[in-house]
Amino acid sequence: MTIQKYQMANSNFRQDLDNEVLLAKYLNAIYLKLFKGSNYRFNRINQLDRQYKGIDLVLSNGTTSFNVDEKAQLDYLNTSLPTFAFELSYLKNTNWHQGWFIDETKTTDIYFLITGIYPKGHNLNNGLEKVKITGVYKDKLTRLLNEKGLSHETLKSIDEQLRSKGEHGKYPIKELNPKTEGVLYFSKNNKDEQPINLVLRLDFLIRKKVGKTIFKM
Repeated sequence: MTIQKYQMANSNFRQDLDNEVLLAKYLNAIYLKLFKGSNYRFNRINQLDRQYKGIDLVLSNGTTSFNVDEKAQLDYLNTSLPTFAFELSYLKNTNWHQGWFIDETKTTDIYFLITGIYPKGHNLNNGLEKVKITGVYKDKLTRLLNEKGLSHETLKSIDEQLRSKGEHGKYPIKELNPKTEGVLYFSKNNKDEQPINLVLRLDFLIRKKVGKTIFKM
């Protein structure tokens, strides 16, 4: 599972890991109910090498299987954001690294975007009050962006220009309506890893039928 969080103070690191483990446990219970009565079964992947390839779950019906990458907004507990950030690049020890969204080594088929995470109490120790899961097909999203002129190569080029000359903040681009579809965001001043993200509205993804809400409570 990838936490949508880029700057973690040492004092918070253990809590972040604990939250990730707890959320995975709660999600497992949700998936058991969600897929009950269907032909699909899920298997949570714990091997790091497979997780690095963008596989947190494998959904299978015996003949077909899908690699699922869970992306969780654990940095935004008790908040329901209308958007989700798809990572284009980040810095680690001042060195540039390709973000997960345009990393061709990832073998993800579906993203499960975990948003609107409301714990029972001040943290996740006592369970979940609310959570929303949006399933997004990677190939459909890639195709939609290609149709809008935002191929991976174009996004890499924009990322390079923005990182070399850009300032902190939001960047509307001509290919997307900034109010109804999405923007770029360069977290230059408030994140140690200075990520550049393609921030897309969830209702845009649903409207274009590249994703759908698969669970909400």
